[in-house]
Amino acid sequence: MSKIYGLTGGIASGKSTVLDLFRQNGCVVYDADKVARDIVKPGTDGLSQVIQTFGSEILFSDGSLNRKKLGSIVFNDKSQLKRLTDITGPLIRKQILHIIKQVSESSDKKIVIFEIQLLFESNYQDYFDGIISIYVPEEIQLDRLMERDRISKEDALNKINSQMSMEEKKSRADLVIDNSGNLNILKTEIYNLIKKL
Repeated sequence: MSKIYGLTGGIASGKSTVLDLFRQNGCVVYDADKVARDIVKPGTDGLSQVIQTFGSEILFSDGSLNRKKLGSIVFNDKSQLKRLTDITGPLIRKQILHIIKQVSESSDKKIVIFEIQLLFESNYQDYFDGIISIYVPEEIQLDRLMERDRISKEDALNKINSQMSMEEKKSRADLVIDNSGNLNILKTEIYNLIKKL
């Protein structure tokens, strides 16, 4: 039977890099962001509900979702954001739980890593064999986020403070990956961690 671990971490903690390293080391990986994109693909119930709520002007000419246009509507208005999450939240959760169920019923003996940024906030922790949290000190997180998104310190701090803190995620996790060093250190840490799983 496969073992399935939830992976989480704050913004700019290096989740994509860590997920790639797990993949390179033979783990099967899933990503909640991909699930969120899949549930609003053309032809899905999710996309038709989003169109009913926000109108067809949020689509590209090929019928796919214009995320930037939708983002400009919802990220400046909390009530609109709530309308969107009321549609997408249950659909994302249903799909994530479906994948977890499939993995847990599979006879494969693989290590499966499922990255969910809001893992604790959305109460997914009970569905996994263990939770892995990526940790970086806040000053490193701040520098990386400002550089990555080319934003001011104030904007970066607002983004960081809108989420559960790294310290909180670290304290609630079963295993912690420290990503404050360079890529070679991280590679070694992931390799050693997989041997424990």
